[in-house]
Amino acid sequence: MSDKSIYQELKKRVRDLERAAARRHSDEGDIHEAAEKYRIHFSLANDVIYTIDRDFVVTSVSPSVERVLGYKPEELVGRSVAEVRVIPPSYLDKAMRETMQVLQGERIIGSTYEFITKDGQVKYGQVSGVPYMRDGRARAIISVARDITDLVEMERSLRESEERFRAIFESAQDCIFIKNLDLEYTFVNPCMERVLGLSSSEIIGKRDEELFADPPDFRTGKEDARVIAGEVVEGEYTRFLRGTVMTFHSIKVPMRDASGRITGLCGIARDITERKRFEEQLLAKERELAHQARFLEEMNITLKVLLDSREKEKKQAQEIIVSKARKIVYPYLEKLDACATDEEMRIYLNIIRSNLDELLTPYVNPLSQQYLNFTPMEMRIADLIKQGKTTKEIAALLKVSPFAVSFHRSNIRKKCGLQNAKRNLRAYLNAIEQEVLSE
Repeated sequence: MSDKSIYQELKKRVRDLERAAARRHSDEGDIHEAAEKYRIHFSLANDVIYTIDRDFVVTSVSPSVERVLGYKPEELVGRSVAEVRVIPPSYLDKAMRETMQVLQGERIIGSTYEFITKDGQVKYGQVSGVPYMRDGRARAIISVARDITDLVEMERSLRESEERFRAIFESAQDCIFIKNLDLEYTFVNPCMERVLGLSSSEIIGKRDEELFADPPDFRTGKEDARVIAGEVVEGEYTRFLRGTVMTFHSIKVPMRDASGRITGLCGIARDITERKRFEEQLLAKERELAHQARFLEEMNITLKVLLDSREKEKKQAQEIIVSKARKIVYPYLEKLDACATDEEMRIYLNIIRSNLDELLTPYVNPLSQQYLNFTPMEMRIADLIKQGKTTKEIAALLKVSPFAVSFHRSNIRKKCGLQNAKRNLRAYLNAIEQEVLSE
């Protein structure tokens, strides 16, 4: 081979080597770029990314592990899964089993685990793992663990809320139901099944007019339409069920989805048939009592009128007795006393007059009982004053001195409140007597 040919061959080989070197340099750049991207993703990932070799030793873990579990990466790298104790003992068997599956070439997607943080708290993670293949063999496991603690707690809270709701829903003694926008029943509780005498499968999907034998209640339909429009509606309505009329008190509210859009209505209906019956009985009793009260009031008015009339008749009779005694009896006694010459006869006349005064005192007494506090002698003198007798005439009739009569007149004026008043005593006493008799 000539020197020229050797030179050409060497030149060609140099060019091939340069091209190969350029390609290798480019590949190294691509590999470096890919490694840099992986490093960035690895360091910035919110999920925890880690690798485990075939001996179950952690070979790498992303910095996000410190935010999630409280461990720094260097505290975990180089330690076995059992040694790091981030997984409770109850999950170790599951972890070993799924690790072996991945090392055999399978993939694990979305397996849920409990994790223990550095400060002892429990968190939940969703783990996915794939094998890292090299030379046709799984050399390690690349896993991603996503923190789903908030989601698990939310699901648990929702589940507990749902269980409480279901317990209330099923044990409630009121009818609870849900309707869609077409006012078809989509959910009913056992109480409503008992009230209607139908199973839930016979109720769901139907409207009121399909379930109730009585004519459709247009007011109820309008109320449902108002609820679908966004109102909360409360009211009472009646239904003819199982051969009897039943009354319900209901509250209906709109149901909304997460975006606030109305998807139907939820209602609670309480059977108040017995309460309404008691209310009607109570109203009837109240009306009866009111009628009896009016009757008694009328009877009281009638009795009062009769008693007032009887009292007036009694007073009139007393007045007649006193008046006749004054006109018929006393004048003759006075004449007999004036004509009497025998002392014994005078004594008898005084006894008659005293007994007669005593008999008439209860009939004259309304004046003293109602207004005054007269002594018997003052009552006799007041009665004679009313008759128009002078002091001398009274003294002669009562066989006392005029001075004694004046003394009693002064006491009478004092008891009547006329001691310093310029008012006629006779007129005052007659006015009081007329006032008493007119009551």
